[in-house]
Amino acid sequence: MKNKVLLFLSLFIFNSVFSQQIVGSWMGELEIQGTKLPLIINVKHENNVYSSTLDSPLQGAAGIPIDKTTFVNNELSFENSAMNAKFKGTLKDSEIIGTFNQNGMVLPLTLKPFDKSKNKDKNLEILKLSNLAESLLKIEDFLSYLEKNNAEAGEISIFKDGKEIYKRNFGEKNLPDFKSIKKTFQIGSITKTMTAIMIFNLIENKQLNIDDKLSKFFPQIPNSDQITISQMLNHSSGLSDYVQGKNEVRWLEKKTTDQQIIKRIIEQGSQFTPDTNQQYSNSGYYLLAKILEKITNKSYEENLDQSIIKPLQLKQFYTASKKPSNVYQSFSYDKNWIPITDFEFSNIVGVGDIATTPYNLNLIINAIFNRKLVSETSLQSMMPDGKRFGKGLAVVPFHSKIFVGHSGGTYGTNSLMIYNGEDGLSISYSLNADRIGIAGNEFAIAILSFLYGVDYEFAKIK
Repeated sequence: MKNKVLLFLSLFIFNSVFSQQIVGSWMGELEIQGTKLPLIINVKHENNVYSSTLDSPLQGAAGIPIDKTTFVNNELSFENSAMNAKFKGTLKDSEIIGTFNQNGMVLPLTLKPFDKSKNKDKNLEILKLSNLAESLLKIEDFLSYLEKNNAEAGEISIFKDGKEIYKRNFGEKNLPDFKSIKKTFQIGSITKTMTAIMIFNLIENKQLNIDDKLSKFFPQIPNSDQITISQMLNHSSGLSDYVQGKNEVRWLEKKTTDQQIIKRIIEQGSQFTPDTNQQYSNSGYYLLAKILEKITNKSYEENLDQSIIKPLQLKQFYTASKKPSNVYQSFSYDKNWIPITDFEFSNIVGVGDIATTPYNLNLIINAIFNRKLVSETSLQSMMPDGKRFGKGLAVVPFHSKIFVGHSGGTYGTNSLMIYNGEDGLSISYSLNADRIGIAGNEFAIAILSFLYGVDYEFAKIK
């Protein structure tokens, strides 16, 4: 018995020491086109279970929850489904050497022990807008640098107190088959903000209740008797992502039918019990767009025209049914710019099909916060409430500054629409060719750095 007790104690001590090797904070840097992005992983071990959070000091984000953390045989791995990011590395000689994978981009990442108590994060100091005239000159120089080095193409619009103070289209002439008639960009999931606005209009008009069950409209969907409109709006429904094909990942490059899409949603089933988690769901917004059409007996395009386009007198604003011909082509880069085959956008109506300009996106985000498109009650419901995703709006942090808005990505164009009420500042852009960062993140960091006086070194273009 004594030997067994000693063996048990030995195992207990061994496992405790083993877990202590990994518990704590670890810091590393992702190098993206010559620019370093620091990341801090904070690991805990309680009740024999590992958990962790992620800090991104340069982006002003701290405590991002990690969905899954494991540490087995000196191998640490973690995943965050909302960011579509994962890491796997091996602990050796007080370093964790591995790779970070986000949206298909694989980058080396070495993590080293980091004492947060001795390294106070200066990045979280209160930021103030710099002199705007000087900031805009820096932005102009930056965009000229990108254009000269054939690094990026797109368009940006900046509003201050509801009026445009800066706009530039850049890099497009460097791309193959440039045509000056092109005016708009695919904005991807920023479309979801438009869908949310129109759903809240139905709620305001008492045509829909935010607690209505999905089963009222689509009883054939798994868990539909538990899933509410609210949960679909804030990605807590448990529904998966129909955009991911079963046998062919990019199956929506070709025209499919509503019946096939519904079949795919049913096949994917439920990822978790509704309202117990958040996981970004294109399926939820596809169904919301269909519910909108069912209740109003109008197409998505007709609803968009009534609720957003006419009230704001927008031009150059199209849903997929309009088949716009003035949309900038998307490109990837491999020694030369290569055209990308993008979605068949009729497959993602209300999810990611809209094409427009950054100027229009700024008009829309300002109108939202000026209560011109939704009521005060609806706006408060749309806002993130301590979670990353609100109902059609999400938090976009930059150091101590919190912006609210939405990002959007197609297979080749990345867009952002964000607003900060404290500074009366809104920024919207679309990039249809990008060599400097993951999903346009590096571009956003650069622009915000110039506006808020944060040091920024131009990315080295290879």
